Amino acid sequence: MKRYFTLFSVCLLAVCALAQTQFTSGKFKYEVIEGTDNMVQIIPKSLSESGAGYGNLVSSDFKSSVTYGGVTYAVVGIGANAFYRCTLNDQAILQLPEGIIFIDEGAFSYTELGSLKMPTTLQFIAETAFNNNKFGGMTVLAGNPYFAHLASTQGNVTYTMLTNKEKTKIIAAPGAKPTQFSSSGTTYLTSITIPDQITEIGDYAFYGNPTLKTVNFHAGITRIGMGAFYETLLTRVNIPNPDCEIGNSCFSNSQVSSITLPQGMKKLGRHVFFYCLNLTSLTLPEGMEEIGMMCFGSCNLTSVNLPSTLVKLDSCALMDNPFTSINLKNVKFVGRQAFSQCMNLTTVTSNGMLEEIDGAAFTRCPLTTAYLPEGMQTIIMNAYFRCTNLNSFTVPSTVTTITGNPCVGATALRAFNVAEGSEYFAAYDGCLYATGGNTVKPEATRADGDVPAGLTALVGVPTGWQQSVLRVPEGVTVIANQAAREATSITEVELPSTLVEIRPSAFSSITGINRVTCMATTPPVSGNYFTDAVYENATLYVPMRSLELYKSAEGWSRFLNIEGIDTGDEPGIMGDVNMDGSVGVGDVTNLIDHLLNGLTIDETAADCDQNGQVDVTDVTILIDYILNGTWQ
Repeated sequence: MKRYFTLFSVCLLAVCALAQTQFTSGKFKYEVIEGTDNMVQIIPKSLSESGAGYGNLVSSDFKSSVTYGGVTYAVVGIGANAFYRCTLNDQAILQLPEGIIFIDEGAFSYTELGSLKMPTTLQFIAETAFNNNKFGGMTVLAGNPYFAHLASTQGNVTYTMLTNKEKTKIIAAPGAKPTQFSSSGTTYLTSITIPDQITEIGDYAFYGNPTLKTVNFHAGITRIGMGAFYETLLTRVNIPNPDCEIGNSCFSNSQVSSITLPQGMKKLGRHVFFYCLNLTSLTLPEGMEEIGMMCFGSCNLTSVNLPSTLVKLDSCALMDNPFTSINLKNVKFVGRQAFSQCMNLTTVTSNGMLEEIDGAAFTRCPLTTAYLPEGMQTIIMNAYFRCTNLNSFTVPSTVTTITGNPCVGATALRAFNVAEGSEYFAAYDGCLYATGGNTVKPEATRADGDVPAGLTALVGVPTGWQQSVLRVPEGVTVIANQAAREATSITEVELPSTLVEIRPSAFSSITGINRVTCMATTPPVSGNYFTDAVYENATLYVPMRSLELYKSAEGWSRFLNIEGIDTGDEPGIMGDVNMDGSVGVGDVTNLIDHLLNGLTIDETAADCDQNGQVDVTDVTILIDYILNGTWQ
């Protein structure tokens, strides 16, 4: 029965193949492809052996079919890493047999071979099938409906490259056959001029070529694929077409030291020039609007000139570079870790268009002053994480959102400040608070101890704060993420009766707290947000009526020492209906008598579910507590 394949089905075969049976026949090890009618692929003989276990080969070693255990199998694929790091035949042409329909990931990676001729039946080639190859050439038999080859003379050597059928896209290029394997001198590919008919360079087409230093692009190139020149010796990039799409990681880990991009190019994607250690200077053209994630991360840039049209620096865009200053010009968004680990960056300026700084944007930069111009709207938690030289931080009046402490680890920062006119944030006692919006316009100066009205959330305690007692004012309902993280001067924490929630890592890395007082009668929502040392050594003081609730509440129950305090306007212990100082069966009896006959009791202590009324539900909760020891 004749078999028909589509590209989709071939991809499924190549990517999803699972071993049912493996066997060796002739030179090769094979694997039966699950779900097929007796089809196999060639797989590595032994990944533990150098060169995957295969030695010198000739075309006759490749078979269209093999028989094992009385069953004849069609050989349809070259499996993943089948000839990884093999020296197959350094001068001969190897011809794959008719019937081969796919070549999987890494099948010929790092492989040395004179030339490879591919059959008319080939339908699918994985993008990384020929990474780091040392081929002298690649050809495809006439009649293949999907692939072809293109001869291109570079210097005095003619190379044959693998292309699509239309010969407009380079799929893979021959690498550099070592001199000792060539009968006519060196065939290293060191320079290439892209032929005029080529409009696209495919993903990973020249990936890992160990000798390629120069590529000349023409204006007709519309796409350079992902990883196309990754880890090559390419030293110069000059792209003339502003509409050319540059794929992710296109020139990563290369030797690029010079970049020329056309005016009007709008975007560079992810990792395009990541880890180009020879790149020391960068000037981007006008028209550029966005620099993608890690695009110039971990280069060696000492100077950066951004265009006035740039509006977005994505995550890690310029991280880990040695430049000392940056002018953001009209950039509106600075992404997560955009300048992280820029260990020499001391000066940041712009035209005042900055609107948002994402988390960890300036991690470990030696800035002394946080650059926060008026007009900004959003600061994400940890924007200035571990900026140990930072001693000044003033929140602009225009900021409406801060998601958590922006300066954790800034050990030189003693106090937060908020610009006059802010309706959303206020500085009190050196700490940063949210005000809930439109409730406070903090004055430029405030007398010590004068608590601003409307504080709703503690956003940040400076890491370099010098005080030992953190008193959170009444009215505050939330302790924000990492609010007091690493503020190690704190030994006592006083939390208000209005507190509803403590968010993650609010008090992490502080081990010296010995006393925590929380006046909220209902335990605030809290995970394990103090350190183990605090849970073990500190004493938690809570309202007497809520003592049992705290002992069973998540987070709070981890304190080994919990004591009730008499606030003077509350009853005794929660559930102590008869006010004898303990909770027991007598309290259940009195509560039932109250509900049935109107017996006078302490109704506040009897309100076990804290809903403001005493009813049968409170009886159930009280009984459950007596039986199980926890408040439900």
